[in-house]
Parts: sequence; structure tokens; C-alpha cells
Amino acid sequence: MASTWNKKKALEVLSAAAPGYTVSDSTKKEYKNMQNLSKSWNDKINTNINQYNAIGDFDPAKSAMYQKAYNSLKQVYKTQGKQNMQNAIAEAAANTEGYGNSYGTTAGNQAYQQALATLAGKVPELYSMAASEHAAKKSNLAQTIGLQQSQYQTALNDAQYRLSVQQALDEQRYNALVNQDSAKRKRAEWWLKLYGKA
Repeated sequence: MASTWNKKKALEVLSAAAPGYTVSDSTKKEYKNMQNLSKSWNDKINTNINQYNAIGDFDPAKSAMYQKAYNSLKQVYKTQGKQNMQNAIAEAAANTEGYGNSYGTTAGNQAYQQALATLAGKVPELYSMAASEHAAKKSNLAQTIGLQQSQYQTALNDAQYRLSVQQALDEQRYNALVNQDSAKRKRAEWWLKLYGKA
């Protein structure tokens, strides 16, 4: 044992710096993956939260579905109303042997107004359909956000676990180096006590 050690070697061991803690490349990679995971999921979730907030409360004036359906029905009922009005005026003229009169005009206007009243009767149904579509859209987005948050939490837990495993391995390597260094230092001290005077 004495032959492999000498005073110089023993003094070098004792004067050397203690081993430092180093983070392994695997730990750095897991940490980076966790950061990227957080950014990626947060971007997705925030996009959907912004869409959800942008939807706001139901407003038929802003509902494309409501406006399109209303305008389409309005055109149909206005056209039908005009046709009914022309038919009523023509029928009144036929009954009066071709002479126009206030009865014909009144009957024509009533036929037109009836068509518009039918349209007005459809408005609550259109409103209800558009409001339901709006509520379903908000509900679907809320469910998507909840699902994404759950998936993100699961992925984050997995990433944190993998990171903690790598950190534990780094700690084990560091402790092994410290123990080896401590054993070398004790051996050097022991050697100097026994042989250092020579």
C-alpha cells in the first residue's frame, strides 16, 4: 500500500478541490422538455380561452347563423307577401270588373302584412336555434379547455417525474464522487500520519 502512495501524491489529494455538483445532459434535456411542454400546452389552452372569451354572451345581431337564417326567411316571406298582395289586388279587381279600389289595396296590404307576421312568428324559433348553437359552441370550447388542462397536467406530472429521476441520478453520482473523494482524503491523511515524515 505504501508503494502506490508518496508524500507528493498525498498532499495533492488533500489540496485538491472537492468535487462539484454537475447537472447531467439528461437532466438538462428533461428540464428543457418540461419547459417546451409548458409553453406548447399553455399556448393551446390560452388560444381556446381567448376564443371562449371572444364568444361572449349571445347577441342575435352578432350571430352569423341567426342573421343568415333571418335574412333568408325575410326574403322568402317578403316575396311571398308581395305575391299574396298582388293576388289579392288582382282578385279584388276581378270582382269589380277591372277597376282598382281601396278594398283591393287594403286586401293586398293585409296579405302582405300576414306574410310578415308569419315571419315575425318565426323569430323566436330562430332566436332559440341560434342561442342553442351559441351555447353549444361555448360548452364545446369549455370542455376542450378542461380536457386540454387535464392532458397538460398529466403530461406535466410525467415530465416532472422524469426530471426528478434524472435529478436523483445526478445526486447519486455526486454523492458517489463525494464519498470517493472523502475516502481518498482519509487515505492520504492516514498515509501522511504513517509515512509522511520520511
